[in-house]
Amino acid sequence: MNVKNISTSISEDIIITNLTGYITLADVNAWFNSFEKTCYSFIRQGKKYKLLVNRKGYTPEHFSVQKLWKDKFFSNNILENTIAVAFLLEEGDILIHLEQSNTKDNAMFSSNYDQLIDWLTKYK
Repeated sequence: MNVKNISTSISEDIIITNLTGYITLADVNAWFNSFEKTCYSFIRQGKKYKLLVNRKGYTPEHFSVQKLWKDKFFSNNILENTIAVAFLLEEGDILIHLEQSNTKDNAMFSSNYDQLIDWLTKYK
């Protein structure tokens, strides 16, 4: 069973956002509305934040779902206010490629949730 999780929560200065399960265009829009509101709650206060983006178990309904997610997620204002970002992904070729090609000190890719939380918590 592929249960949907399109939630966003806050833990101190870390925004944890989940977009997992069988995802449609409508799901991406619903997820982004919550995610954007959470980010802007920090931005309005002049605070920067760290992001944990859970995409583990993500199954898009159609290739347009992934494109919409990328267009919404990589909005300048949200990323300009991000201290660090960690992506939780399924093990496999995509994860290996992202880990090997990543050149950003403030970005991390892994299939291990605890490792990412630990890295974000310690990231300055």
